[in-house]
Amino acid sequence: MGTPIILVAVAAAIGVGLVVYGMVRSQQAVGPQAQVRASYRTLADVREQLRRRFDSTGTPAWIASEQRISSLQRDLISADIELRPYEFRIIQVVTGVLLGIVGLLRFGLRPEFLVLVVIGYLLPWLYLRNRRGHRLRQFDAGLPRAMELIANSMKAGQSVAQSLTAVTDNANPPVSDEFALARREIELGASVESALNNMVKRIGSNDLRLMVMVITIQRSVGGDLPAILVTLTDTMRQREEMRAEILAATAQSRATSLIITLLPIVAAVLLYFVVQDYFRPMLVNPLGWVMLAFAGFLLFIGNLIIRRLTAII
Repeated sequence: MGTPIILVAVAAAIGVGLVVYGMVRSQQAVGPQAQVRASYRTLADVREQLRRRFDSTGTPAWIASEQRISSLQRDLISADIELRPYEFRIIQVVTGVLLGIVGLLRFGLRPEFLVLVVIGYLLPWLYLRNRRGHRLRQFDAGLPRAMELIANSMKAGQSVAQSLTAVTDNANPPVSDEFALARREIELGASVESALNNMVKRIGSNDLRLMVMVITIQRSVGGDLPAILVTLTDTMRQREEMRAEILAATAQSRATSLIITLLPIVAAVLLYFVVQDYFRPMLVNPLGWVMLAFAGFLLFIGNLIIRRLTAII
């Protein structure tokens, strides 16, 4: 009876692994192709990519009404993962079931089984949040360079739409990919403001929102847009330098917060698996539940105090 369950679990694990591997590999460029990946797409390829992000009414997913767009769908779009929300939920359920089968075979119907199910369900979500945050940081880091390219192209006599080509050809992903998609939207008939605003809603970057606001206002009332972009670029770089200095100054306090949070948790897990008879009363005795809840409350308060002390207004 146990052998078929193990075979089914292994087969499902291989299937999920292949899906995740293909999804990750499809998002990564290899070698020198990373710099030119967005430059050799055909118009049909771009139409297909845009179509995949359209809903049944033809409205782009990132500009549909707030009631129809879930936070999960926004995260998938921002992380550049071409999955629908229900597809991502299926992956979460499958990983939860896989770890649940492992827990069932190892521990039986005990609390460890439920813990493994919850961990398996949350693992894809943690990957999504990490990928979204990493991509957003990469985009914000490369945005000042993109603004310089736009300003230099406009000084050479090009329009805003034409200057997007300079970003596509000279910037690094994900900046080049997003600006390439905006440029293709313009080629398919969208206005510059619409394409840039769609990019803001896809990425969710505050710096990009500020840049688009400057371009939109300049196109409405006029002004020296290249000079404004250069000034904005310098401001963003100075702010990033200040942020790096703040992170360096508060590194020790943040490390302390992480250590005092993880140390009791790691110690409890080790005690549970190494000396189960010693730690089991904490899980089966009501007094143990109260003690664990109180310990968790103290950890929360300690983290709150440290974050407050390290916050720079």
